[in-house]
Amino acid sequence: MKLDEPLGSGKSVLIGGCLVILLVVGGLIFMGERARKHEDTLKAENAASVAAAEAKVRAEAIVAKQVLVGMTREEVERAWGKPDRVDRSSSGAGVREQWAYDSGFYVYFGEEKVTSIGR
Repeated sequence: MKLDEPLGSGKSVLIGGCLVILLVVGGLIFMGERARKHEDTLKAENAASVAAAEAKVRAEAIVAKQVLVGMTREEVERAWGKPDRVDRSSSGAGVREQWAYDSGFYVYFGEEKVTSIGR
């Protein structure tokens, strides 16, 4: 299909076993609903795969007694134990929490996850 075809011209093709309907209107190409759903499914599967890989990395870090950016409070506790001191501050950017350990390390949380680690 060419972009200079008459307004409202269309064509259907099979991609990955899904019927894709392309409609050219005013030089713009619109994908059919089934194609969008297929694309959304692929994105969701990829996101789930990435999330599983990240969870595995965090689990391995806990076993190695390491803390990583992106960990939850529970994951940090499993890796390093309960903090010796907790300080909280609030600003327009939200609530920030600092966990201090007697070892000299600090863990900073944004809303729910570690945002940085310091000494």
